[in-house]
Amino acid sequence: MDFFSHQDQARKRSKQLVLLFAGAVICLIVLLNMLVSALLWVTDTQIVGTYTDVTELAFDPSTGLPQQPGLFAYMNVEQWLLISAGVIVVIVAASLVKWLMLRGGGRKVAESLGGRLLLPNSKDFYERRLLNVVEEMAIASGMPVPPVYVLDDASINAFAAGYQPSDAVIGVTRGCMTQLSRDQLQGVLAHEFSHIFNGDMRLNIRLMAVLFGILFIGLIGRFLLESSSRSMRYRSRDSKDNSGAALLGLGLGLVVIGYSGVFFGNLIKAAVSRQREFLADASAVQFTRNPDSIGGALKVIGYGAGSEISSPEREETAHLFFGQALPFRVSWFATHPPLEERIRRVDPRWDGRYMPPQTRDAAEHEAPEVASQTAGAGLSQEALARGIAAGIAGVSMAHSGAGAQQSAAPEPTAAVADSAQNLPRLQDAARDAYSARALVFALLMAEPSRFVHEQQLDMIRTQQGMDFYQQTLRILPLLRGLNPAERLPLVELSMPALKQLSDTQYQNFRQTLVQLAKADGEIDIFEWCLYRLVLQYLNPQFEPVQPVAAKHAKAEALTNELAIVLSTLAHFGHDTAEAASEAFNVAVSAAGFNGLALQPRSNSLKPLNQALAKLTEAYPHIKGRLVKAMQVCINSDGQQRPIELDLVRTIAAILEVPVVLN
Repeated sequence: MDFFSHQDQARKRSKQLVLLFAGAVICLIVLLNMLVSALLWVTDTQIVGTYTDVTELAFDPSTGLPQQPGLFAYMNVEQWLLISAGVIVVIVAASLVKWLMLRGGGRKVAESLGGRLLLPNSKDFYERRLLNVVEEMAIASGMPVPPVYVLDDASINAFAAGYQPSDAVIGVTRGCMTQLSRDQLQGVLAHEFSHIFNGDMRLNIRLMAVLFGILFIGLIGRFLLESSSRSMRYRSRDSKDNSGAALLGLGLGLVVIGYSGVFFGNLIKAAVSRQREFLADASAVQFTRNPDSIGGALKVIGYGAGSEISSPEREETAHLFFGQALPFRVSWFATHPPLEERIRRVDPRWDGRYMPPQTRDAAEHEAPEVASQTAGAGLSQEALARGIAAGIAGVSMAHSGAGAQQSAAPEPTAAVADSAQNLPRLQDAARDAYSARALVFALLMAEPSRFVHEQQLDMIRTQQGMDFYQQTLRILPLLRGLNPAERLPLVELSMPALKQLSDTQYQNFRQTLVQLAKADGEIDIFEWCLYRLVLQYLNPQFEPVQPVAAKHAKAEALTNELAIVLSTLAHFGHDTAEAASEAFNVAVSAAGFNGLALQPRSNSLKPLNQALAKLTEAYPHIKGRLVKAMQVCINSDGQQRPIELDLVRTIAAILEVPVVLN
């Protein structure tokens, strides 16, 4: 699946969204101007008496009676323009306010829907099973493990939200968590992960802001309606002041216009959402290699569980969900394709029968290792080894278009199986906010000289305290036999726990990381990778999210930056300058880049940081070609070194692109 072309399509859909939004605003402006004209016309019941000079009155020649002005006689061009400008300002301001409210990324969306954050070390059976599936899929996909939220709905639904993978969250309903089998749950989550990779999440948040601006007119009408009702209740019956009635009419009219905003909003959601769901379904089948996974989940929905959401925010967020979140019966307004059509797309031989939900006994029998975890054990060695092995091997399957090499994920090697014997304890440490920090510190200081090691431990004891120092000492022995390629996946596994830190704890954590890395007087490539991953995944949690806008559509504008990144990868992945040059040239040719020259090997990582900062502003298709070039580069000598995998994983994370495209 070529996710980068689909990201370009998502960017184009953003432009279509602007046009649809403009059309909806124009319609609302016309309706509101007509409403104001109608109110002035209806409330002016003594229009004739307002004229003091009989020569100013127009008479009907057939009756000889004064003519009352028509509906539009009360509005001149200046007033129409003033009202139109006011409507535009209100809608744009409301959309902007909503967008600012959502700057926290996926976390803000999940909280607005009433989602409850699952703690990474939860022992509840269903929560533990859900978290395990998310962890395995994230590791195998080469992306950070996202926080998981649960909505208290008995229906079956799920969503992914955020601006980019680094601030993405996964949300599921209680019914999705408890009524689906493990394979079906995996299919739903694979569908949501594909939305992350396809670049749909940023479009979804923009759509939320746009819809709120359109719906805000109706909210104003509801407020005026309630206010006028209260004021008229306390006004004297014989009062001749009819301003309350006018306010009531204005409020009622705005509510009606607000419903027309709902109409336009639903059309917009339907226009940009339905085809994306077919694409995500197809991607889920590729991820899981099992059409029965997502097909089974859809069949359970059709059996009677349904997918409707009870949250008051569902009007604005329906397009985010796996299934139809609103009770629409008219296909024009549906944000998702018909359930039967989705099932037949993934299961052409479907016999038309739906499936009942899974029972608790069947779920525990299906996943006994999860049941054991609820009693205190960690994630099974087999499951975690499978996830990490897929994550390690997944880089070799990255591609940016047709013709890229495709292969199935290999089985875990003996080395991976041997190094997995301590993984349950390490994984348990990664799930707790306290021990996760100690794990990251220990990974950073796994193989320094004895003198530097003592310096680093002394830093931890001084800055973090004796208890934290002892926690780090307990973790260090577990890392001695660890495969170097497994270190960064463990860092990614710890991200949900580290996101539970307070602002002060996070700043202290970052400061200590820098000091530990600089203890020997230099920053090596693994230390750079670890620190950049921490910044990439945790900064959006503690600072406002700033989505990077695509600025560079042509690779020729990024020749120097592309050369620096590929040269760094070639030099660190090969022992000789000749081998590095050969790998670089093959990679450049495979990606179709022109004018790139191998840069001299540098001991400074500053040029790499500067190059990546500019490459984050590249269009998705350029990033996709770079991913393909990196894949060719690390495979040019027939082997993938851990340092190469670390670099590819970190560069892909910084560029917010997937490295696993099964």
